[in-house]
Amino acid sequence: MKQIEAANNKSNIFLRIIITITGISILSVGLTFMRYAVLGVDPIVCLNIGIAKQLGISFGLWQLIFCVVLTFCMFIFDKSKIGFGTIYVLVVGYKSDVLLWLLEKIPVFEMFSIQTRIISFAAGLIILYFGAAAYIEANLGLSPYDSIAIIISEKIKKLNWFRWIRVGTDALCVLGGFLLKSDIGIGTLITVLIGGPLIAFFRKHISRLNIFKAVKTENSE
Repeated sequence: MKQIEAANNKSNIFLRIIITITGISILSVGLTFMRYAVLGVDPIVCLNIGIAKQLGISFGLWQLIFCVVLTFCMFIFDKSKIGFGTIYVLVVGYKSDVLLWLLEKIPVFEMFSIQTRIISFAAGLIILYFGAAAYIEANLGLSPYDSIAIIISEKIKKLNWFRWIRVGTDALCVLGGFLLKSDIGIGTLITVLIGGPLIAFFRKHISRLNIFKAVKTENSE
């Protein structure tokens, strides 16, 4: 019996790892489409691009440094949120840099028309937050930034406030990006308003899928 339970636990952990890797990879694709559109990026990316520009280093490198610093803060305030996902998300910046370079080599994207940019941004927005919701639901560690709103909502015992706390942290990031002359556009303002609610929406619906119910079952045991 114990051997069966151990096998089931290993299988479940493997499933959660796959979901985490897939979700973060999807997130990277969405971020890349948004960066290509140059209509404004995700708030935390906006802040990090601005800092990277001021420091004269690549976005990927600064993203790595930033995540390491915030991970240390997670360790202080709620180390239970640190896991495989926290480590794997460190590659997002580098993945996005490579994917953006490849994307710009595709003929249709070389045109850089306003229509292509709008479609790219809209698709990227949905893909980004769907990927974020998927890896969060896998419950195998959060990215340092995503953990902020979740930890705050848990500490004040207002889990349903997550979306609005996320709106607040996103707004602060955009303010910082503005002061640092980052890539701010109409798209950035859109993400501030709907980023948190969109993640909450996707989390609510994908948690009902059988694959995520299996993850929830293990976590509740």
